Amino acid sequence: MLANLSDIDLKMLRIFCSIVEAGGFTAAQVPLNTSLPRLSVTVRDLETRLGYTLCRRGKGGFQLTEQGAQVYAAAQELYADMERFRQRLVLLNAHHPETLRVGSLDNLITLQPAPLPYALGKLREAIPDTRLVLQVLTAEGLEQAVINGDLDLAIGVFDHQLSGLHYLTLFDEEQNLYCGQGHPMFGRADSTLSDADIFTAQYVDRGLVVENRKPFTFPFNSVSSALSTEAVASLVASGHFIGYLPTHYAEVLVARGVLRPIWPARFAYQATCHCITRQGASYSRSMEVFISALRAAAALASHA
Repeated sequence: MLANLSDIDLKMLRIFCSIVEAGGFTAAQVPLNTSLPRLSVTVRDLETRLGYTLCRRGKGGFQLTEQGAQVYAAAQELYADMERFRQRLVLLNAHHPETLRVGSLDNLITLQPAPLPYALGKLREAIPDTRLVLQVLTAEGLEQAVINGDLDLAIGVFDHQLSGLHYLTLFDEEQNLYCGQGHPMFGRADSTLSDADIFTAQYVDRGLVVENRKPFTFPFNSVSSALSTEAVASLVASGHFIGYLPTHYAEVLVARGVLRPIWPARFAYQATCHCITRQGASYSRSMEVFISALRAAAALASHA
C-alpha cells in the first residue's frame, strides 16, 4: 500500500497515464520511446506499490479496472493542481516574468506567412518580458513533452489524437514527393515514369507519423528512415533516394536545381498542423496571447 509519494512513483504514474491516453501498451511504445516489456514492468511495479490492479490486457484488449480509472482521474487532478501551484509561485513575485515553453516540428519557418515567427512576434509586442523557451522535436516527442508538462504547447503534424491532449487545427501543409539531381528519374518527364520506376526506387520515409498521415497507400520501396525534414532532404539530395518534403521547404532547392517534384498531381497530399496543449491545463496570459496569434497566423496562411 502506498504510504508516501516519491519521484519514482510520480514517474511511474505519468507512464501509466500515457499508456491510458495512447489506448494501450503497444500504442504507447512509440510516444514513450520505451519497449513493451519495460512498460509492463513499470505498470506492474506501480500496481505493487498501490496494492491493486490498474488495468487488464489480453485478447479482449486494454481495459482499465475501476481502480485504474479512478487513479487516472486523480492523476489528472494532481497535474492540474501542480500547474496551478507553479503559476501561483510565479505570481508571488510581481517582477518575475512568465516563461512560455513552445515546441515545434522542424523547418516550419519557410511556410509563408510563417505562423510560428508571427505568433512569437505578437507575443513579444504584447508581453515583452515573457521568457521564451523554444524546442524542436519529433511529433512523438512534442506530444510526450506536453503530456509530461515539459512544454506548455507544441505545433506539429500528429498521426493520432491522444485523449490527454487538446488539438487545435491550424493549417494544412502540402507535401510532395521529390528526387535529387543525379537520380535516374531527375531528368525524365512525369508522363514517362511507370509504377515500376517509382515503386522500385529507394524511398526514405519520415517515420510513422508522417507516413500514416498520407491519405493513400503506395507500395514505396522503403529502405531508409529519417525523423526530420533536413535529414530527408539530405538523403534525397544525394541522388539515391526519393522522399516526401514540405513543398514550401523544398521550393528553394527546386529553384537551385538540387531537387525536382515527382508527379505532384498524383503524389502530393495535405498534412494538417495542430497546436496541442494538455487537457485541463490553466492558460497563462502568455499562452492565451500566443494561441490567439497562432489562430490569426493560421488564417493568414490559409488565404496565402
